[in-house]
Amino acid sequence: MNVKELIEEVENDVDLASYISLVPKKNKKTQAVYLESLNHLAYLLYLDGQEETAKELLDRIIQVPFEGNFNTWTFIDSSLVLLAYLEREVENQVFVYKKLLLSPLEQGEESTQKIRRRVHQRFLNGDSLEQKLAKIEKAPSPESEMERRLLYLADLLKIHLFITESTCEETDIQTKIEENMEILKKYIKEHEIYSLFPFKG
Repeated sequence: MNVKELIEEVENDVDLASYISLVPKKNKKTQAVYLESLNHLAYLLYLDGQEETAKELLDRIIQVPFEGNFNTWTFIDSSLVLLAYLEREVENQVFVYKKLLLSPLEQGEESTQKIRRRVHQRFLNGDSLEQKLAKIEKAPSPESEMERRLLYLADLLKIHLFITESTCEETDIQTKIEENMEILKKYIKEHEIYSLFPFKG
């Protein structure tokens, strides 16, 4: 399935269409932006306690394969990570998601693959976490803080998924995941999912 087909599918889905119709046009104007909107929507639905609807959307997003474009893959990657977390009890399923997540590392020239693997390893060792945390602390508004927390959460979930290959402490990552989820869930409970991207901003 390509992004265009994914968009058509979700727009015709009864459960999802009501949410998608409330997403402003500017957050659907390119395929990459639309994909980002769908990815964020899946996270928001999950954090709002609508796990089944979130899974339904995630299941569709991950049907889009890696086609050499990291601008769109980043949102499929993030969707795979959340789905793997939701289905963490289903071992063979998690294995499939991990394989899909690693697929871009095995494409291209040998030198490109080496660079991608190094970047992936640095990421798993938590290299970007401090930077993300600093951005959260400097957020100009509560909405901005929550959006940054959502991105931070996606990073934490990915590190947790590959924890055996990471230098990070599993309990530390798990604690950070739980803390972030609590903060996001509390905010969503008070302000609803419609106060955040893709519905705003």
